Amino acid sequence: MEYTLWIKGLLLSALLVSCASEPNPWTVVSPDPTEINRITEVYVIEDYKGKAEGQDIPQWVNNYLEAGIQGIEAMDIYQFHHVFVSRNVGSSFDALMLWADGFSPELDFPRMAASRIESRFFLEAPLPDREFGSFFIDLIRTVSDAEWTGTSKEDDFWMLKRDVEDESISWEFLVVASISKTSFASQFLAIYNSINSRPPPSWEQLRAISRIRDRFFEGF
Repeated sequence: MEYTLWIKGLLLSALLVSCASEPNPWTVVSPDPTEINRITEVYVIEDYKGKAEGQDIPQWVNNYLEAGIQGIEAMDIYQFHHVFVSRNVGSSFDALMLWADGFSPELDFPRMAASRIESRFFLEAPLPDREFGSFFIDLIRTVSDAEWTGTSKEDDFWMLKRDVEDESISWEFLVVASISKTSFASQFLAIYNSINSRPPPSWEQLRAISRIRDRFFEGF
């Protein structure tokens, strides 16, 4: 089955997918409130991991293409976990395979966590460095440097894409990692409460920092 995918993104890439072989192609939009400038591509999946063996695209990939990370977390197997997806696109299959094989939850998860946390702050405020002051930058930096525990690599996937407009070919690799919601929350809040920014936030910024902490996981 041939798929036509629409890729949109800023900060975190949001994906659209439609089934091109159906008489009435379906399109599912993955809304991302953090998007400001939308870059759209149209391409066809020519090959993917497992296709030669007659396998279908995994459910977690379909869910991700349809609804982003929340689509994966809606699966029963991940109902008590947060998932994080790392995406890499290029022209060299071998180089991207080395990247996927070398993925390390201990080394790579902090960057994935920082990216998703950053998006949550942008969802709360279009200009988080102004809304939360230096606290925002210090938090993202600390999250990126933290030693997270309880993380694991769940799976990886690759696909060969052909751009509809210019016929260019590229490889896209996805790696999905997970951590239990309780473990992530405890580690994140410990980091959050440890931030001591200089210069200190203003009174209004302190109120905003407290407000987003109390409802951080709404929309996360």
